[in-house]
Amino acid sequence: MAVSVRFNDSELGLIKEYASLYNLSVSEVIRKATMDMIEDSMDVAILEAAMERISKDGTKMYTFEEAGKELGFQ
Repeated sequence: MAVSVRFNDSELGLIKEYASLYNLSVSEVIRKATMDMIEDSMDVAILEAAMERISKDGTKMYTFEEAGKELGFQ
């Protein structure tokens, strides 16, 4: 499916420079940036839901250092 996206001249110039620098097409740059943004947003939503659940059920959280000491690695 084809999608049309409009950029002003400076935005398009920046995208083209980036694409050229990494030997990608403009379409690949736009596709990758869009997918990365969506994945990042989903990761944040998952983290927020987990943190909310943890705060409600009283699950104990440990830092990396605390977990190491608890498990006898330090």
